[in-house]
Amino acid sequence: MSCRRAIVACNVYISAGKPKHKELLLDLLEKTQEHCLRLNTKNNSPKERVVVVHAFADGPYDRTSFHLAGTPDLVAIVGSSLAVSAVEALICFENSSEEDDSRRIRNEKEQPIHPTVGLVDHVSVLPLDEDINSNIDHSAGSDDNDDDNENITGSVARKIGEALSSKKNVDVLYYGRAHPAGTPLATVRRESTRFFHSPDEKKNNSDTENGNVEDNNEISVGQTTVGATDRFVENYNIRLRPSVSRTVARSLTENIRGRSGIGLPLVEALTLAYGSDQYEVACNLLDPCATSAEDIEQRMRIWEKQQKLVQPQKQKCTLGLVEKSYRVGTTSELCLNALREVETMERENVYNKAIKKGLETYLCVSTEQL
Repeated sequence: MSCRRAIVACNVYISAGKPKHKELLLDLLEKTQEHCLRLNTKNNSPKERVVVVHAFADGPYDRTSFHLAGTPDLVAIVGSSLAVSAVEALICFENSSEEDDSRRIRNEKEQPIHPTVGLVDHVSVLPLDEDINSNIDHSAGSDDNDDDNENITGSVARKIGEALSSKKNVDVLYYGRAHPAGTPLATVRRESTRFFHSPDEKKNNSDTENGNVEDNNEISVGQTTVGATDRFVENYNIRLRPSVSRTVARSLTENIRGRSGIGLPLVEALTLAYGSDQYEVACNLLDPCATSAEDIEQRMRIWEKQQKLVQPQKQKCTLGLVEKSYRVGTTSELCLNALREVETMERENVYNKAIKKGLETYLCVSTEQL
């Protein structure tokens, strides 16, 4: 009986997501979809495929994510091309932007609200098999034989990282299965980047620390964290109402994040400013089987009730504290369904049009809402 071919997902996060980036981002998406279509047509096998599962732009965070899924070698090829093309496109965009002096000064004061460390900020490779190392088709000629296929996701991540460092001189920081010691992403960010520092600190130190000094028209590409996880990681955000203070928002973060001692197991959480007068709690579910999005929702509701009891005079009971809670990106089920959806060229074209329409919708948010 033959073994299944290993499949992986890959998320590429770039530091651009405002309406002014619409042409750049749609071009990146279209070229990546065309790349997938060429590879799928060339292989002409339902077992050897790659697809853009989802593309999401968030204007207030000035951040866009592209989500891929497929067989490891194809994901490595497409992920590398996408990441390198994103760096090239953002450098070209910054160099070609024609702004008057007053707007240029204003933009220099603006900082992305979501923490970032580079133009391509983060790349994550995730397993889609329940046990990726026990479901490998060794006869399929994978070029991961150097390590006997024992680290599929890590190998894909390193190929993408090597493409960024060799072609664009990006300072790549590896984590998880791509790191020799398996160092977690949060530790790499905390110890080797300014991800958790304030925007002003980043502005004053990033150029010299990263070794990519901005000179005349040369744009600093910064750092990129590239790595792989043991399990599929899901992302979930909770947006609070404008009336909720940062202190109250941070109390929700502490009630959710695992390392607080009172939060949920295997959950990372960060308090982020969203726009000019709101906060979000951004959550990483490191093992959705252990702690699910539904668990996050339940804890959120308990916290909200507690806050109303603690500070009833400050809470608008008719509205509550939470404006919106929503999933960011994909799930393993969505990735697997997408691969089934693109088994023929006709179906792939239909699927690609839907993904493009979705990204266009995200990018059509009015500037007043940003």
